[in-house]
Amino acid sequence: MLNFKLLDHEADVGFEVYGRSLEEVFENAAHALFSLIVDRETVEPEIGKRIEVEGNGELLIVFLNELLYLWDTEGFIPKELSLKINNKVTGNVVGQLFDPHRHIIKTEVKAVTYHKFSLKETGEGFVATLVVDV
Repeated sequence: MLNFKLLDHEADVGFEVYGRSLEEVFENAAHALFSLIVDRETVEPEIGKRIEVEGNGELLIVFLNELLYLWDTEGFIPKELSLKINNKVTGNVVGQLFDPHRHIIKTEVKAVTYHKFSLKETGEGFVATLVVDV
């Protein structure tokens, strides 16, 4: 099963994310999002963060925008995620702070949007479609 694939979109970037569970979809969505921003192969699991996200609207979008907030305010790049979902997202995120000598910014992502968002259960698990504003 694929983890994610990028989708063509007019002015923004879209991706489709797959997982056998909701947790796996959320984790793969974070990987897809940050693969747009930096080369994730250059990121080491050095710093751990505890995350807890609740919110109005679609929880996956709120979660991804929280990760973008950590990127924008701290330069934190997630590498590994271990999440639990039960009306909110809780878990551990391990990654690294941005280092211009190690990491190259590929795309500046402004936000994960509600445009064309979907999250569906399939026979193999779940699939989510997301569009980000770049």
